[in-house]
Amino acid sequence: MIVSPDPEDLAPRRLWSLREDVHVELPVPGGDVLLHSRWKTERVVRPDRTTREALLRMRLGPVSLRNVLDGAEDGAEERLSRTLHGIRHLVVRSIGMTGSQSPVLSFVPMSPRAELDLPDVAPDRPVRLSRFAHLHSEGRGFVMESPLSLFRVAAHRGAGAELLASLGWTATPEELLKTVPLPPAVLLDLLAHLLAAGLVITDEEQQGELRSAFAEPTFAEDSDPVLATWSPVDLLFHTRSTTGRHDHDFGATFAHTLRLVPEPAVRPLPDGPRFPLPRPTVRDTTADAPSPLAAALDAGPREGSAVGELTMTQIGELLHRSLRVRSVSTDPAAPAAYQVSDRPYTSISGSHPLEAYLTVTHCAGLPPGIFHYDPAEHRLTLVNGDQADLAEILTCIRAAAGLTATPSVTITLTARFPRVSWKFSALGYALVLRDTGAALQTLALVAAAMGLTTAVLGNSDLDLAPRTVGLDWRSESPVGQLIIGPSRAPADGHR
Repeated sequence: MIVSPDPEDLAPRRLWSLREDVHVELPVPGGDVLLHSRWKTERVVRPDRTTREALLRMRLGPVSLRNVLDGAEDGAEERLSRTLHGIRHLVVRSIGMTGSQSPVLSFVPMSPRAELDLPDVAPDRPVRLSRFAHLHSEGRGFVMESPLSLFRVAAHRGAGAELLASLGWTATPEELLKTVPLPPAVLLDLLAHLLAAGLVITDEEQQGELRSAFAEPTFAEDSDPVLATWSPVDLLFHTRSTTGRHDHDFGATFAHTLRLVPEPAVRPLPDGPRFPLPRPTVRDTTADAPSPLAAALDAGPREGSAVGELTMTQIGELLHRSLRVRSVSTDPAAPAAYQVSDRPYTSISGSHPLEAYLTVTHCAGLPPGIFHYDPAEHRLTLVNGDQADLAEILTCIRAAAGLTATPSVTITLTARFPRVSWKFSALGYALVLRDTGAALQTLALVAAAMGLTTAVLGNSDLDLAPRTVGLDWRSESPVGQLIIGPSRAPADGHR
């Protein structure tokens, strides 16, 4: 006799846990609970017994809140829900099946701004993976990520991997049920979470009788003019080469210290005949002194401080000699009118996609704030004078530079990515990075010739910086930063 499964066994089982890197601290019995994460420490103020018990269990792995709430006092469920919403960026949401201990998929937040707002899923509405989603293995099952998503999805069972693989083709949930070994309620719940995480997209056509039986599904992502200019590889590279939209290790982590011997600063010489080259002298350049460029190159980074007041005259000279537009013309090889410009720093085919924003704290004649530089008219526009936003940006700048004091002026270079992707395929983002290097070098050389100090930063927050100046990070976001400060002249007047 075949026994039909209990409907309860076919229902989705929602499980909750804390991120693996969250450390739970209870300084005083019965007092506040501290949650230490990679981003900051969250304080849960005097949680009740149920909430405290839930947090302690969640640090050990996925738990069912139903079990935690069993026998709890009145109002405990609402208080626990409120607490979990407040720390949602630290909470891993897992979906399994009743009667099974192992989840099917887990949704791991990768940013303090990560949030799941579950939509309704219609059984007859086509869905598919975002074209930016990528699936890979980390040795313990499949993991899916996307530069457009603030969540990482881990597949713990074969059924979860089958669902992710099946979503590579456009299909309705009803069609997926024929190929994926999951109960209907579980599959719909998983799709709702995948849609909320931005890894799966749904078509934008109307449902039911209003949809033509022969109409092809259409997806907003495919017609988005901003996303159309990005390849999945380039957008992934962009988001992973800075912070703000992922939780991977970043910066000087020395990850291979115990595995590999570091390469020497100078490569061992190959075998072969040696030919010494003559070294330039002062008289090789001019009769009396080296050229300003040679002097700036030989001097290296100028000693001094990033703190101290600059002047508008200094800022004006630096930007004029480094970033101004000297002329604008039309690319004769372009099939349509495509403007190119001539500026002091080099750019492939004159595309010059970079924009400059100045974060100013100490500059005579300018109020503290964030300014945009107009390279054509050589002027600044105050785009954000909010002191809270300025303080948040400055905190990131100090952290990236390893400073305790606030720098006078920081130049942030952003890239208008459609400028290069309109003309170039496959190498657009690589060209942006080359232009960034050229612009930073030009700025540093001019600053050295002017006697100013500089420090190149290796990172800026990919979400924070665009948000403070009203940009869509997908179409324009930071690619380089340079701190400018006044010089501290040596006592004898020489370096």
